[in-house]
Amino acid sequence: MAFSMGTLYVFLAGAPLAVGGPGALLGLYMGLVPAGFVCGSFLAGRYAWRLSRGMVLVLARVLTCLGLLVGLLLSALGVTHPLAFFGPCMFIGIGNGLTLPAANMGAMSVRSELAGTAAGLAAAMSIGGGALVVSVAGLFFSEAAAIDALLTTMLAAASLALLAAIYAAALDRRAGDAA
Repeated sequence: MAFSMGTLYVFLAGAPLAVGGPGALLGLYMGLVPAGFVCGSFLAGRYAWRLSRGMVLVLARVLTCLGLLVGLLLSALGVTHPLAFFGPCMFIGIGNGLTLPAANMGAMSVRSELAGTAAGLAAAMSIGGGALVVSVAGLFFSEAAAIDALLTTMLAAASLALLAAIYAAALDRRAGDAA
């Protein structure tokens, strides 16, 4: 959850620097990420129950990484329209919309009598971890090649979230085999 939120925080911190432009238009484009979150949350509520929690986490993180890779590819090809950046970033929202319900459920299900404590601790860790990720990512931002640097740092955070999801899926599978 921390790396997933970190990816979002890196986007929020770096997108105005990387793309710029009129404030209203920038706000409209940045709204694609929350729109993606709404879509991801809808998909989680509608279809995630059919898959294991670990599979949902891995699928969500793969979608995020693929979206960011498309953004890097478009940037490498010289496509400069704002939608070439913000469109692929929409997958950050989709991935987080799928990830957060599954991750929160996993955190709260370990010891059901401590679900409230687990929810609070998970939220604090995701916000604090996300803040740490964006603090480190901020070291790599500059106005020169800002879009490439931003997409690369978001992809790095999303890749770490994918590795954590793979590990969580393996633990989930191991717990299922032991039961």
